[in-house]
Amino acid sequence: MGTGADQRFHLDQDGHSITVVRSSGGRRTELLVDGRVVAATRTPRHAPTELRGEFTEGGVPRRFTVRVGRADIPGGEPLCTLETGGQSYLMPVLPLTPTEQWPAEPTPSPRTPAEMWARWREHRRRPPV
Repeated sequence: MGTGADQRFHLDQDGHSITVVRSSGGRRTELLVDGRVVAATRTPRHAPTELRGEFTEGGVPRRFTVRVGRADIPGGEPLCTLETGGQSYLMPVLPLTPTEQWPAEPTPSPRTPAEMWARWREHRRRPPV
């Protein structure tokens, strides 16, 4: 994902889905907990970003901080960490769409019932080899 593409970092933590989406060029960063935006900020292009959020664990709110640093090398991926309960966790980069992760299967060409019937008949008429 170079510097021109949106980036998504994701981590499942204590039964909650925590996602950070950084827009193209890093100008806007959003923090989502369980699919809901809980924080967002505008950030200068190469500046580190810090967002705070919380999730409830056993009825008790648990606060955390997410830090997105800048890439160490040009064209590289920035580091994103989740800090909670005195621990720091690296949030891996994930593709934004399934097609980025798995190659899309080619869609078979549509066939009418008449085409399918003709193909079946042709297959049945061939003599065994």
